[in-house]
Amino acid sequence: MTFTLRRQLTVALENEPGRLALISRLLTDSGVTIDGLCVIDNIEQGVVRILPSDADVCHDHLTSNGFYVVESEVLAVNLSSMHGILARVTQALADGKINIDYAYVTAAHEAGYSMLVMKVSDLPMAESILENLAFDGSMPAE
Repeated sequence: MTFTLRRQLTVALENEPGRLALISRLLTDSGVTIDGLCVIDNIEQGVVRILPSDADVCHDHLTSNGFYVVESEVLAVNLSSMHGILARVTQALADGKINIDYAYVTAAHEAGYSMLVMKVSDLPMAESILENLAFDGSMPAE
């Protein structure tokens, strides 16, 4: 198991047809790849969380097209197909008193792994916990 820190962009969108298509088209035109995406509906608007290949270009392109963008740092954990890996990662964070504010899983990426994307309450502590978990022999090395 490996993990990285990533910059995630969040955009509020009107909950109407074509708004996600517009963002997708803007990012395609700017050369940005969407590595992860989470769409949350609400009564009046949707919230789109984007894990872009290039956060700077993504941010600049969206804001120059009138979108309000919020950035946050998230953990992106490569998940193997090992049975119970999600349980081990989330239990290790729970044991360390780290709250997972939200999480989503991406489609398969490199070598068939999906990524677990998490916004956590204490990023430095979560990194330390995951580093220890990756090297304590309970998780497979990659």
